[in-house]
Amino acid sequence: MRAVTGTAAGRRHRRIQTAVVATVAAALALVLVTLRYATAKRAAPTHAEATLMVDVAPVRTKPMPVLLESMGQVVSEHTVQVRPQVSGMLRRVYFSEGQAVAAGQRLFQIEAAPFEAAMTATRAALQSARGNAARLVQLEKQHYVTPQDLSNARALADQAEAAYRQAQISLGYTDIRAPIAGRTGAIAVKAGNVVGPADVAPLVTINEVRPIQVQFTIPQRSLPRVRERQAMQSVRAVITRDDGKTTLDAGSLVFIDNAVSTSTGTVLLKARVPNRLEQLWPGQYVGVHLELSFDPSSLVVPQTAIQTGQSGTYVYVLIDGKATMRAVRVDRELGAETVVSSGLSGSEQVIVRVPRGLRSGTRVAPAASPLPTNAAVTLPSAE
Repeated sequence: MRAVTGTAAGRRHRRIQTAVVATVAAALALVLVTLRYATAKRAAPTHAEATLMVDVAPVRTKPMPVLLESMGQVVSEHTVQVRPQVSGMLRRVYFSEGQAVAAGQRLFQIEAAPFEAAMTATRAALQSARGNAARLVQLEKQHYVTPQDLSNARALADQAEAAYRQAQISLGYTDIRAPIAGRTGAIAVKAGNVVGPADVAPLVTINEVRPIQVQFTIPQRSLPRVRERQAMQSVRAVITRDDGKTTLDAGSLVFIDNAVSTSTGTVLLKARVPNRLEQLWPGQYVGVHLELSFDPSSLVVPQTAIQTGQSGTYVYVLIDGKATMRAVRVDRELGAETVVSSGLSGSEQVIVRVPRGLRSGTRVAPAASPLPTNAAVTLPSAE
């Protein structure tokens, strides 16, 4: 009985082992199948994931100016320091600090009473001297006085007349008016203070701002091109903010210095602009673009399409539904547009906004609403 029982137990043990092994093998097979399915699912992208929607714009051929760019500083064409010509108490100020004033506009009033009294006294002295000289004329004819006495009387009359005219001038100096039109600065002396010609600080400084000038320098190698253009016609100057993007005004070149700076190798130039909106302020730093000529067939792309890499500048061109990297050479930038000198033929479409991680060969498609292609730098019309 014991032998039979031991044999039965051994068979049951072997059956259990076989079942466990089969179960483990089935579980491993299931795991392998699941992993293969998941890996295959991840490796098979959908069409939407493979194609990127991008904004594109055509490469355009259009006339564009050839510019010489520089940085400049705004300077007033005419600056006047208003100073008193006579001494006295400042009675009144007729304008506000920073106010725009016209030529001849009243600015200050100095106490006039002492000068009015002096003019009255000199007028009386003049009348007396003239009367005395007139009487001596008759006496000299009758030989009651000598010719020298008459000459002295006439000289005294002339001196009295000069003193009277000086008194009139001094009285006129008490009414201080603007010698030029412009924008006033800070008032150095307030009403109630005594002012005079010896004062160190002027009463106020007036800067002419309409028109105004912008001074800048160019390399000496560019001077022949500028002079050649100026000999044919006036050279137009476009003034921008210091970042070179926002146009503020436009005018013309009015001055070329007569010597090249030996320390910098540059030449000083000045442009005059109307500045009717007073967007230019004395001392302000600005960008200057001199228009030397026009290129009638420039290749132009949006500025945002230009990318920079280790090998230089490039763009992504849309070819057969794929993004293709194309090396280009940038000639110049004008506002939102970039002029390309090589690398494009003019018939391509470029990707305007390059997605992060875009590579050459990636499948792309134009977005439903492409970017407008008429963005361009706005240059004010020549005055």
